[in-house]
Amino acid sequence: MYQESEIVDLLMVIFLTPIMVATYRVIKVKGKEWFAASYVMIAFGFVMTVVEGYIAPDLLNLIEHVTHAFAGGFCLLGTMALFRFARREVTGAMR
Repeated sequence: MYQESEIVDLLMVIFLTPIMVATYRVIKVKGKEWFAASYVMIAFGFVMTVVEGYIAPDLLNLIEHVTHAFAGGFCLLGTMALFRFARREVTGAMR
């Protein structure tokens, strides 16, 4: 069975996704693809959290945790890309 907080998380993702899509088109940041992939993994994990209350709880719980692990990895990759770009810009300005 699902908890109320899981429903709130899912609703938050449903209502924030259109805003995230509109913002994604405007923002020009290195590594934004990785951050978007991280968001998608978190959103998919929230869906799996609610669905696991109805069918295949063990399998969907595993999938949920795997998606959260991938989200962390994607966020790390995005942070590294952003850091490398910023570092290159600062060292390039000093020359």
